[in-house]
Amino acid sequence: MTKRSLLAVAIATLGIQSVQAAPFLPMDARGLAMGNTGVASAKRAHAPAYNPSLLSQASEDDDFALLFPQLGVSVADEEELIDEAQTISDDIFPAFEKAVDGVSGGSAGLSANLDTLSGSVQNLLNELEKATPDPAQVKILNDIVKGNFAAVNSDLNVTDSAVNDLTDSLSRISGNPLSARLGVGGALAIPSKNFAAAVSLSGSANVSARVNFTDRDLDLLGSYVPAAQAYLNKAQDVTNEVSATVDDGVVTPEQLVQLQNSVDELKGFDYATTDGTSIIENGELTDDASNADLTSTAEVVAVAVAEVALSFSREFDIAGEKVSFGLTPKLQKVSTFHYADEVDGFEDVESDDIEDSREDYSKVNLDIGASYRFGSEGNWMLGLVGKNLLGGEFDYADVVVTPKDSNGNPDPLKQPYVIKGGSVSLDPQFRAGVAYNSDWFNIAADIDLMENDPVAFENPTQYAAIGAELDIFSTLQLRLGYRTNMSVADADMVSVGFGLSPFGIHLDIAAMANPSDPEKEAGVALETGFYF
Repeated sequence: MTKRSLLAVAIATLGIQSVQAAPFLPMDARGLAMGNTGVASAKRAHAPAYNPSLLSQASEDDDFALLFPQLGVSVADEEELIDEAQTISDDIFPAFEKAVDGVSGGSAGLSANLDTLSGSVQNLLNELEKATPDPAQVKILNDIVKGNFAAVNSDLNVTDSAVNDLTDSLSRISGNPLSARLGVGGALAIPSKNFAAAVSLSGSANVSARVNFTDRDLDLLGSYVPAAQAYLNKAQDVTNEVSATVDDGVVTPEQLVQLQNSVDELKGFDYATTDGTSIIENGELTDDASNADLTSTAEVVAVAVAEVALSFSREFDIAGEKVSFGLTPKLQKVSTFHYADEVDGFEDVESDDIEDSREDYSKVNLDIGASYRFGSEGNWMLGLVGKNLLGGEFDYADVVVTPKDSNGNPDPLKQPYVIKGGSVSLDPQFRAGVAYNSDWFNIAADIDLMENDPVAFENPTQYAAIGAELDIFSTLQLRLGYRTNMSVADADMVSVGFGLSPFGIHLDIAAMANPSDPEKEAGVALETGFYF
């Protein structure tokens, strides 16, 4: 039957049709633990990723700061693709295989019982084709054919239920997104009220996932029961005709010819799907049905962005108020990857296949931020930032898909076809934040000022987040955060983390997850640094 690789691919493969901008999600451990806040609360070397103006908001006692490495990863399975695919692999598909192929030492299955029925029909035809068929023998063979009906009928009910479960599940996971994000980075910052500067390196890879099951494949899976039922109905008509003819023990030459013609029609019975895929041919299940050549496709698009950035900041006196402005010019290298194949071929995909589709682009971009400290003791901070203000659009290549036969080899009877490429847009992003900072306690809140398009088929994002940090003797930091996506429901995230910072050496670890179902989205981050 259909290859189990289809189900493994449904769990592991990635697909996409178009790519837009990524969400505002720096991958640092402190910010992630505090709900991905930072526009008004990022500290020194964290500032370039959130708001470069914060470089000038450091204390006069602060010297340079170094972060390296910063590592973070998150995975989002918004529609629970993995769970559904796992259920298919563990339960639904084995039930389908059992119904159609049977089990060793148990039920024969629909395929075997159809073959048995077809063989009985052939024996009946062989007797009828004799010059002088024996009516008694014809009756015996006809009763054997009738006896095969019970096994096929029983299998039809079981197979119908199994097919419905399978096609329903495949329809549910078809097109569902599975996305992942990986971030790495490092920064060196020299804060100052008069002139602050930082150099930062970062890289991120965004991948969006989708497997597309075609209507043709779903139609194929759904054709087994109608095909078997049609064959069974035809067989019952023929056996009824034979019974009516031979029950009196006398068969005339004219009746014999009619019976031979009826059984010939049954022996030559054909059934095909709406697109012409043959299910039963000459009364037997075809190779196309028993070892299905699936046409469903999966695609891989990965978008990697590497940045080298210089950040500058200065505090200004405006109408007696201290306001800091910062900017980050940066050189970006954007690499796009696109690979696609029929699902049966994905089990043989190699990294070189994806690397061959690589397209590289270079781009100059710009972040600008502002921050304002206020309150009687200067504990409050407002921040505003715009990122990737120069935008950018980058193409990814078309992919030629070579259809495979049921053995996984290129099918000489089918023409290759093209899955069109698309483009990646790095659109400007804008976020505002407010924070309260003290020696012991910090709290921050950020909000996206506009909706960000998804990387691919995921939901769009417009985040609102809040986070808190308890700093114990400037040595141990305990953090907690909450983030919600205002664009969709049930996309909340909670985060926790801690930091150790003895003698200016920092180690920060964070984790986040969807509280209603951690499998919908989860992530971790860690970093080390040196603050002096």
